[in-house]
Amino acid sequence: MRKNKCTIQKITSSLLLLLWLVLNNAVASPPKSIKPAYGERVLIVVSSHENGFWLPEVLEPYQLLAEAGFKIDIASPEGGEGTARGRLSKQQLLWLESSPLKAQLQQSIPLSELMSKNYRAIYFAGGAGPMFDLVDNVAANEVTREIYEAGGIVAADCHGPAALLNVRLSDGKRLIADKAVTGKANIEEGSWARRNYPFLLEDKLTEFAGTYSAKEKRQVHVVVDQRVVTGQNPASAAPMAKELIMLLKRLAALAMN
Repeated sequence: MRKNKCTIQKITSSLLLLLWLVLNNAVASPPKSIKPAYGERVLIVVSSHENGFWLPEVLEPYQLLAEAGFKIDIASPEGGEGTARGRLSKQQLLWLESSPLKAQLQQSIPLSELMSKNYRAIYFAGGAGPMFDLVDNVAANEVTREIYEAGGIVAADCHGPAALLNVRLSDGKRLIADKAVTGKANIEEGSWARRNYPFLLEDKLTEFAGTYSAKEKRQVHVVVDQRVVTGQNPASAAPMAKELIMLLKRLAALAMN
């Protein structure tokens, strides 16, 4: 009996030592097969329409994505330089002058020339322009569908969700049909928008999406539904980008397992 007890103690001690070695080695030497969480490309799409895109909704997400280590491309329906609108702070202007974004906006990639397999996420910036040239844009709809169906993320802010209205998946179903979304609220639309837009974005999102929600004017509101991230207004651009980055990191971590 005593002999058996000694044998059990030796086995237990050996197992504890082995477990300590395994844990110690795992902490000191992480597996070499793990890939970096960053480095996948993100596509930012801006409008080519004469009414333009909202520059702060491009710059703020771009800054955050770049700081997080992502490579970013800028595309538009026609390519080249579009009309940037919206005021930047002095600090933002200084940053823009020394960043790659300035040249990328001047030489945006035509949507028809993109290869969707290069991108882990697509983000549509707002401004008045998307209400005119991104609602029924075939190339925009196609690249959005391909990125989403490949497991990527679709994001948009303010009037950017106009680009999601007519995106249909391979089964013919609208991308946003069962999704919770937000976008520019009717209470935030002025008289010019009501006279000139083909429709009010809230009305169409309410009609086509699973659910639409909004807060009061200029209040931050971001909605994340699986791999669709939307922001309500310019104030929501940076918070929306932070949610996008968190989701990108989460997907990257899952891909490593």
